[in-house]
Amino acid sequence: MLAATAACTSSSSGGGKAAGDGPTGAPVKGGVVRVAEAPSTFPDAIWPFDSPAQVTTVNTGQFQQLMYRQLYYWGLNDKVSLDEDVSLGEQPTWSADGKTVTIQVKPWKWSNGETVTAQDVLFWVNMAKAETANSGYYTQPNPSINAKYFPDNVATATAAGQTLTMTLNTPVSQSWFLDDELSQITPMPLAWDVTSATTKGSCATDAFGSDAATADCTADYNYLSKESTNGSSYVGGALWSVVNGPWKLKSYNGTSGAYDLVPNTTYSGPQKPYLDEVDFVPYTSNTTEYADLKAGSSGANAINFGYLPAEDAPVYNAKNPDQGNPLSSGGYYIPNPTYLDAISYYQINFANPTVGPLFKQGYFTKAVQDTVDQQGIINGIWKGWGYPTTGAVPSIPAGNPLSPKAAAEQATFDTAAAKKLLTDHGWNTSSSPAVCASPGTADNQCGPGIAAGAKAAFSLDYPSGSASLDTMAADLHSDAAKAGIDITMVSKTQNTIGNEGVACSPSAPTGCQWQGLLYGGWVFAPDYNPTGDALFATGAGPNIWSFSDPKLDQLIVKTTTSSDTNDMYAYEDYIANDQPVIYNPNELGIGEVSKNLHVDAGDPFQGVEPEYWYYTK
Repeated sequence: MLAATAACTSSSSGGGKAAGDGPTGAPVKGGVVRVAEAPSTFPDAIWPFDSPAQVTTVNTGQFQQLMYRQLYYWGLNDKVSLDEDVSLGEQPTWSADGKTVTIQVKPWKWSNGETVTAQDVLFWVNMAKAETANSGYYTQPNPSINAKYFPDNVATATAAGQTLTMTLNTPVSQSWFLDDELSQITPMPLAWDVTSATTKGSCATDAFGSDAATADCTADYNYLSKESTNGSSYVGGALWSVVNGPWKLKSYNGTSGAYDLVPNTTYSGPQKPYLDEVDFVPYTSNTTEYADLKAGSSGANAINFGYLPAEDAPVYNAKNPDQGNPLSSGGYYIPNPTYLDAISYYQINFANPTVGPLFKQGYFTKAVQDTVDQQGIINGIWKGWGYPTTGAVPSIPAGNPLSPKAAAEQATFDTAAAKKLLTDHGWNTSSSPAVCASPGTADNQCGPGIAAGAKAAFSLDYPSGSASLDTMAADLHSDAAKAGIDITMVSKTQNTIGNEGVACSPSAPTGCQWQGLLYGGWVFAPDYNPTGDALFATGAGPNIWSFSDPKLDQLIVKTTTSSDTNDMYAYEDYIANDQPVIYNPNELGIGEVSKNLHVDAGDPFQGVEPEYWYYTK
């Protein structure tokens, strides 16, 4: 899912106590924790059936999953692995032919007293089948290579009591199906099977894939999707108050972005909240958030879990991240940072009518990448609080199948090489921006769709509210200019950028207007196995930048049908030289936590689990 943070790169503030400075006392029951939100960033969709524009860590990992638990849950205790205790589904079992999967659903309770059953799971599956055009995790089938993804690879799906059974069209990699397909599912209560406030629906009980299911689920979708973005309906209504997670919503302000959570007293899971309440406090800039932190960690309006802006941070010390903390005297400690299972990048619109032809030239995107000084940004702007994005599969944290060859072919910083790539392909780099002097399709010419006189220039929208991000934007611009590439940096709010990130289509022509978006990158959740089908395959829902490569599609489909690590390596090795995005460094979020507050060990998928937080004696 799309990452969104204080610095708007793939990062997180989590972790256990800092060396020698964290709370060590016994847990205290009760209390309120106030959490600082990233600048101009807050959840704007409550229904856990997200459109491509709604698939963000803010909507899912920091909002929806606190109230509505997924069928399978990853990320507790800073681990890139499935947590079976917190998952609603038991480990799936498979038939001998590898085509039928059976899942036992734990009989947890919804807050309205109903039991979570397999029918609730089938409700989500039926919705996914009917509303592929509106599903943020849907990847279109590719008949030319016989590639089908969820739910198109499901032939039948039935529910009986606590048992869900699905039969697939063909055998798949069972680990991939669990990690990337079943992981998408969030059971939905039958209370949501409605087409209006007063009309019951039939989406949950219709036969999977039937015409009736298509019509009934679409009727549900039209109502639920509208209500999902209606902030005034979030609290106290008949829909969103039915929860099965550890928390329920006490208040929500869709204008300011403030929202408060209180414990769900009917939660059936293994970890009941210690706290009485968790309040998420909105900010429009890092400056105002830091001013509140400097006021101290005590008092009813104090921030108990905030973040330290990079411009105000000490130089990173891996052995003791809290060393040099400027807010120590105010009652805060810096916990150990969490390394996200993520890649950071900015998106480039391959379908934009003006600059799309530029991005379709591999030499051009490689030239742009060569102007990104990842290590310089980390060492300078972020004072060491970061690590490079090396390619399409995260190299940190450990646990991913990282190809040795792809790891060795990391993105480089070399403006001279970038400039040479342009001159070698027919560009006059004596001026800035460079101008296409030799149009055509030969190896030494500008490439298809690029006319004589075309400029090596595009615009890049980036999130406002962060001084360090303003500096990073200026660096991206100045370093690109050294190679003859002009990047016009445009500052907008994070939510504005998220909403403008729409793929080109006949129904959304305005989606073609954006050229580049620095939105935050990609956290590999809920597609936890980094196979590429959910992000870089032709037709993938999050692939709003319209990237497409037939050879890559063939390699991706092998990773979903085979358990051979070499097939994963082949995909990684190819995409290392097939630039789908422009990689940026990953920022380590710098948390500031009240010294009497224990927080969990972090979540590498940028979720939050405040049920594990508590004050100490």
